[in-house]
Amino acid sequence: MRKLLQSQRELRYKRASAIKKGNVALLDIGTSKIVCLVITFLNDNEKHFKSSANESANNFSFRVIGASTTKSRGIKFGEIYEMGEAERAVRTVVQRAQKMAGCLIENIFLTFSGGNPKSSILKTSINLQKKEITELDIGHVLSKINLDNIQENREVIHALPVNFSVDNKHGYMDPRGITGSDLSVDVHALGIKNSLIQNMVNCLNKCDLSLAGIAYAPYLSGLSSLLEDEMQLGAVCLDLGAGSSSISIFFRKNLIFSGSIKLGGMHISSDIMQAFQVSFSVAERIKVLYGGLISTSTDDRDTIELPGNENDLYANRMTITRSELIGVIRPRLAEIFDELKNLLQMSDFDFLPGQKIILTGGGSKMPGILEFAAGFLGKTVRVGRPMRIQGLPQATHGPENSAIIGLALHIAQPHDEMWDFKVPFEHDGDEIIRRTWRWLKTNW
Repeated sequence: MRKLLQSQRELRYKRASAIKKGNVALLDIGTSKIVCLVITFLNDNEKHFKSSANESANNFSFRVIGASTTKSRGIKFGEIYEMGEAERAVRTVVQRAQKMAGCLIENIFLTFSGGNPKSSILKTSINLQKKEITELDIGHVLSKINLDNIQENREVIHALPVNFSVDNKHGYMDPRGITGSDLSVDVHALGIKNSLIQNMVNCLNKCDLSLAGIAYAPYLSGLSSLLEDEMQLGAVCLDLGAGSSSISIFFRKNLIFSGSIKLGGMHISSDIMQAFQVSFSVAERIKVLYGGLISTSTDDRDTIELPGNENDLYANRMTITRSELIGVIRPRLAEIFDELKNLLQMSDFDFLPGQKIILTGGGSKMPGILEFAAGFLGKTVRVGRPMRIQGLPQATHGPENSAIIGLALHIAQPHDEMWDFKVPFEHDGDEIIRRTWRWLKTNW
């Protein structure tokens, strides 16, 4: 665990250094697209942030000065399968973004949605003499959390304290200043496969980029799409991506569970491709332009013309009805929501006071998805749009870009994690320092 904490603290230092330079770059590597944003931090007296959803967000002080999107290459299910293709795609999107921003990008903040995440709640406690709790006491109790138990070839990228208890009284979010003799903490640790992270870092290094920070995309999608009250009472964010679909559950403004399945929008396009014998690009276009989930009385009469052989002008062009298209889309989407429902049951979401579900990601734009999800899951559902940030192009502001927008918010105002707290050296595991200190106390 010591090596893990040290690596995360080094990333924190690199993040602070990158922000101090004024301009930082953000990269979202997905199955269907790769997005890069360049943001600059402004002076406090400048008008810097606009939000229609959360007025307290006015503390942020940044704006977008560069943005670029390109089609993913060499990426499947949010993981790198062909390093050369992925490297070329990353180079393309980064070069376009830095050209628009007019600055050179060296350090980059990364987000992604693959890696088969594993959520764990870890608990520990310490005994104190009856006194006022300080930040060092919090660091002490957090240092006793053993992250090695959940690694299993995974790297813990988020370790969020979600609940503190003082003398068996629960619900403290910040116990500093509270008097007590027993301090306990619950930490939500999110582990991602080591191999995926290493492949991502290798890809960035091949592009002459240095990793300055890393965060999980479904977590960021929730940060940008959920309202403050929803995060407080309990809500789940369903991120419907191209290669995978993920859930992130928030309670008391903290992430308490996250998981994903390897099913997404590209599987719907693949079903359309096989059902009507068209290319994948044509199937994707048909899904976007004509796809839906709610049948109407005119669907049997609404025809969709499929591209035929352009070299044969006399060949009959094939047509399908919209009801046939809906008949292909609905079963696959039902399978996706059935798997997500199983994840929700594993998370004990039903015990939270809030039961709202927020849809985000590119899949949330499909017509009829709101009614379909509400009926399938039996919960209150809405489609979430990420917060507006100054300078972001209109074409980039949509639910499919909620993760990269959440990454900008996360960098500007990060949540406290285990490695953000100072640890007293006598509890930091450094045996040499402890022995030296004891010798000085005895012999000086």
